Amino acid sequence: MKSLPEEIKILKLIKVRLDILMANGETAVEIRSNELYDSVKKDPVLNTYFKDGKMFNQFLREYHNNGIMKQIIPNYNVDTFNKNFYQWYFSTELKSKNESRKLVETKKSDLAYYKSSLNIIAEDGTKLRSLQEKNIYENLVKCNYLTIFYDAQIQGSYERKYADFKIVNRLTQKTFYWEHFGMTHSEKYLESMTEKIEWYRNNGFKTVENKGNVIYTYYSTENKFEKDIKKFIEIILRK
Repeated sequence: MKSLPEEIKILKLIKVRLDILMANGETAVEIRSNELYDSVKKDPVLNTYFKDGKMFNQFLREYHNNGIMKQIIPNYNVDTFNKNFYQWYFSTELKSKNESRKLVETKKSDLAYYKSSLNIIAEDGTKLRSLQEKNIYENLVKCNYLTIFYDAQIQGSYERKYADFKIVNRLTQKTFYWEHFGMTHSEKYLESMTEKIEWYRNNGFKTVENKGNVIYTYYSTENKFEKDIKKFIEIILRK
C-alpha cells in the first residue's frame, strides 16, 4: 500500500488539532479558522508547513473546493459568498451509531468486492455498483446529446485506470471523467481514493474547478449529493 499523499497527511494532522481543541471544555461550541490556526501552530509538522494564517486559509480553501477536505474533516461549514474571503466555522464532530450504515452501499466493506459488484440496475438496464452511481447515471442520460461510458479506460503515462464515468458532450466535443467516492467511512477505501486522485494529478488531469475535465463527487448527505450532481451536469452541458 502506497503512503498517503502529503496533503491528506496534513489534513489528518489538522483534524487531530481540531479534535484536541474541541475536546477542551473552555473552547466555544463553534470556532473560526484563526482559532484553529492557533492550535495548528502547536504541532511541529504543521507549524513548519504553514508559514502564516493566510497560507493556512489558502490550503483550507483549495482542499474544500476540490472536495477532499470534507472527507477528512467533516465537522465544518463554510460561507463562500465572498469569493476572496471564505468564512470558516468549525465545531465538534457528531457521530451516531447509524452513521456508517448511511454510507455503505454493499454488504461488505472490502474494496475489491465493492468494485466488482454490479448489482444495481438503472432504468435502461445498465448495471452499476451503487445507488449513488445510479443516481448520477440516470441524471446524465436525461440529456440526449451526452454519450456515457461506465468503467471507461483512461490511459496514463505508464498505466491505465478506469473512470466511473466517461462523458462525451457531442455538441461541444468535450470529454469529462467523473469519479464518485461513496465509501469514505472506510480507511482502506479512503487510501484508494486519494491514490486515484493523485494518479489523475500526476498524469496531467485537472478538475473542472481548475479548468480541466475531471469531476469528483463524495457522498456526505443526500441533499449535498443531489446539489453536486446538478451542479456538475450543468458544467458538462455548458462547456
